[in-house]
Amino acid sequence: MMNKGLIPSLILATVLAGGFVVVWGLLSAWAVEVGAHVLGPEPPTEHLTFLADGTPRVIHQIGSHGDAEWRDLEGRPVPPPENEGLMSLIACRLPTALAGPGPADEVPWSERLRSFSDGRSPATFWYFLADGRPGGTGYFVGYDSQSNARVGYLGTAGFRPDMPPAAERFPFDGVTSGPDARLFCAFADHNPTEYPERRNVFRAPPGRAPRGSLSPSDVYVLADGGTMYHADLHGRTVEVALVEPRLRSAAVVSGVPDMVHGTPQHLAARTDDAVLVLDEHGGLRQRYPIPEDLRRQEFHFAETSTGEALMYWNSPDDSLREETEHRMFWVSPDGRTRQATTTLAAAGGMRPLQTLGGVVVPAPLVLGGLVGIGRPWELGSKGLAPTYQAGLRQAVTDFWPALVIAQVFAAGLALLCYRRQVRFAASRAERILWPLFVLALGLPGWIGYRFSRSWPVLESCPSCTTRVPRDRESCARCATDFPRPVLQGTEVFA
Repeated sequence: MMNKGLIPSLILATVLAGGFVVVWGLLSAWAVEVGAHVLGPEPPTEHLTFLADGTPRVIHQIGSHGDAEWRDLEGRPVPPPENEGLMSLIACRLPTALAGPGPADEVPWSERLRSFSDGRSPATFWYFLADGRPGGTGYFVGYDSQSNARVGYLGTAGFRPDMPPAAERFPFDGVTSGPDARLFCAFADHNPTEYPERRNVFRAPPGRAPRGSLSPSDVYVLADGGTMYHADLHGRTVEVALVEPRLRSAAVVSGVPDMVHGTPQHLAARTDDAVLVLDEHGGLRQRYPIPEDLRRQEFHFAETSTGEALMYWNSPDDSLREETEHRMFWVSPDGRTRQATTTLAAAGGMRPLQTLGGVVVPAPLVLGGLVGIGRPWELGSKGLAPTYQAGLRQAVTDFWPALVIAQVFAAGLALLCYRRQVRFAASRAERILWPLFVLALGLPGWIGYRFSRSWPVLESCPSCTTRVPRDRESCARCATDFPRPVLQGTEVFA
């Protein structure tokens, strides 16, 4: 039946099935999106923003391209601010604790190395290097931007021309970048592509910031034991900015935008019961008590133009959830607190795939891998599942209709595959392997099975009249030899 070996045919069929999965998935996803537009309007989405004085506003939008409508928490339309970028607060994230490091071989270089500039002219580029080991250390090394010559090093004792000894290196076993970074620098945590509403916010040029505000050359290192070091790259000095054993996390927070002096930046340090706002030298600017309801939660923090702190929590952004809960607290330094809650519409963009996933990815093995890996990872990364096993159970609960559709369709194709193998008189091994192949890969597997080899012609046997493959000398059904072809007299025999 096969003009190639079984293994080469399986390999070719797998390649064809993989290509079909990609093309079919893209076309199906496009068809689902187009169908959603044709059948009805996209569901609304809402997100929460805050004016400079801490007033909450809801931006209501129909679909991804609809006009945005501003509303208050009661749902009443309100006019948008004249300059959204200058009137909106951008809060920083303060988790309950920063994630600890993994084994050294799991820390990539991108999370062990980070670069900074000292704001001088010509500039010196400083690199913080961490060894990436639990209980490890780190240090700064600087290079002249024009000559590329090494300028020197910075350790806990300050500047030195040679490598700091082990006793002068920063106790540092975290990562240098990402959401759990233990290095903090003005402007570093704010990406215009992440917060497009800030594109119109006036920024001070590189250099020294006004007194009390962080400069781009002010780098804070969160070391072990709750010690925060301040490295002034411009002045090439290092000092202990904060010693707080109860320190949970820290982040750079933007103040109220100012068209003259630029948007100020400060360091916000979260402890067990308060958020400490520090100046550029680590001095305490303000202390805000954390409401009891937020002390075990990750929340966002910002200072308003009225002297209050805004702290708010929202339920995790689940791709299947159609609502997001928000809890907001306005806290005065003296502990006075007011609060509000609201529930806003979320996109829930993956909800159609709970059923249509069996059509978009009609391969049970591939769909099962996507559901069994991607969904538990999403739930775990957002704190919605404590373990992989719990996430897997939830994933199966969420996507069982798609899994059933894909598997039932694959079972039907596997039955057709088995009948075809019998019809073409395949060997026992082929009658088992190919139906299992199609059962696992569904429609892509069937395509790979059908087009990964050439098939013999079926003709009726002169003896038993059964249609059998003519790729052998005898009938696969009755074992009778086929009659030899009649000689025409034009044959050439070697």
